[in-house]
Amino acid sequence: MFPLIFKLSDKKLLFIGGGNIAKRKLLSILNQSNPEVTIISKELHPDIKKLLSTNKITWIKSSFKEELLKQKYDLAFICTDDKELNTKAALILKKIGTPTNICDNKELSDFFTPAIVSQDDIIISISTKGKSPAFAKQLKEVISKTLKELK
Repeated sequence: MFPLIFKLSDKKLLFIGGGNIAKRKLLSILNQSNPEVTIISKELHPDIKKLLSTNKITWIKSSFKEELLKQKYDLAFICTDDKELNTKAALILKKIGTPTNICDNKELSDFFTPAIVSQDDIIISISTKGKSPAFAKQLKEVISKTLKELK
């Protein structure tokens, strides 16, 4: 594992799944940058639907199928509640060279999304290597509170 802060503006991101997990990851990304996003999902969380008209987001209203991959993506986030589909999609994307994050399979994931504290020009990312997102969230709150107190 090696932590990086990666510029995502103008990168092409793929989300497979449009529920709560996709919403959380997408909002976190959009809070920091302005990538081009494609979402493949039969349904979309209402909060993501609101973003369709205001961001560079394309929604393909469908189940994931390999033939929907018409372009190369810089990163993929696989966020469905179907473990079999997640694994199938990850293997296809890895085969074509797309780094993937799979919400329910840290072993198959190429990268993890950290908890992020961002204040002014400071960005702190917190990772437990996918082992304890709840602890990362608690630590994020402590660090955020501490930074506010230091101002």
